[in-house]
Amino acid sequence: MSQAPSRPAQQKTMRNLRMFSGLYLLGYVTCHLLNLCLGVLSVDAMDAARPYLSGIWTNGAASYVTLTMLLLHYFVGLWSIYQRPSISGTAQDLVQALSGLTVLPLLATHAIGVSMLQQSGVLVDYVLINRIFWLSNPGIGLTQVVLLSVVWVHGCAGLFMWLRSKRAAAGYLPYLYPLAVAVPVLALIGFAQAGRIVLAEGAGPELIRDPAFVAPIPFGLIKTVTNWVIWVSAGLAVLVLAARGLRNWMAQNVRVTVTTQDIGRIAPLTGQSLLDGFRRADQPHANLCSGRGRCGTCAVRILDVAGNPPPPASALEQMTLDRINKGDDVRLACQLPLEHGTELTVARVFPPDFAFDSTPAAKPRHDTDEVPA
Repeated sequence: MSQAPSRPAQQKTMRNLRMFSGLYLLGYVTCHLLNLCLGVLSVDAMDAARPYLSGIWTNGAASYVTLTMLLLHYFVGLWSIYQRPSISGTAQDLVQALSGLTVLPLLATHAIGVSMLQQSGVLVDYVLINRIFWLSNPGIGLTQVVLLSVVWVHGCAGLFMWLRSKRAAAGYLPYLYPLAVAVPVLALIGFAQAGRIVLAEGAGPELIRDPAFVAPIPFGLIKTVTNWVIWVSAGLAVLVLAARGLRNWMAQNVRVTVTTQDIGRIAPLTGQSLLDGFRRADQPHANLCSGRGRCGTCAVRILDVAGNPPPPASALEQMTLDRINKGDDVRLACQLPLEHGTELTVARVFPPDFAFDSTPAAKPRHDTDEVPA
């Protein structure tokens, strides 16, 4: 008996894990950025807000939750890259996927370092942090700037990709774009201003050797641990990419035949969804929810079936199909698993560039102008 219907459910679970862990980490980074913004006032202002912004993510049990979410998000991200039928995609999709590979090695260097210092009894405040970043080891400070930029881009790309599948978000999503730019810019300005204050005090590197600023755990050990995390995460990423290539090479002769009205024939691999087939063929296809089966924009009309028929719609798919109400011969490309020997002829229901705020030139096809709820 075919196990194909379980694949959408597995994908849904993994996407939910990635979404929740990603939202948690985005909150972590956002609070740190907001804390840095206060540097435009003073270092004391940064420290006054620290217990309510950056501190809540790294104090006590929260530090273990943060590290758990970081590991979870990274491994689920590796799984999603392994499952991708093609490395190609939209610019936003590629930025999110590739930047996701750097989240663990970059963010772990900060989270693990702070956690090790705190567990050794060191008060990690912005006085210490700024003196280390601007006086003792400016290279670490530069790394943190890169960290904030990459992680913020990754988080915003994922957030906007998720929100664009929500019709209710179409009205306020444009207002979030300026915030996505303003928050990191203000944070970098605050970081630079705090550094200027530290440098203006004229404190030399010898201040870092003061007992009040020396950690019981040697900084060399922290560097060793974080370097180990970087190399292991990089090795895992290489292994996943290699495994993905091997999987596709082994399956390249086991194909399904799909003919579309507008782009001709594509050849998905057995076990992939029809949406995966479009992606593998480098053909754009509407999927505002990124294949979660919720937006309905990847719908296709089944014109002809030969060979093994596709399995019936799952409960999730049927609920979305009922909502968009396009007819009994319509299926969701992201939820339509294809088996060896299946031959389909399909037509798109929505144009590849369809969005909830589409212009009149990009309205849904066929006999209705309804859009998914």
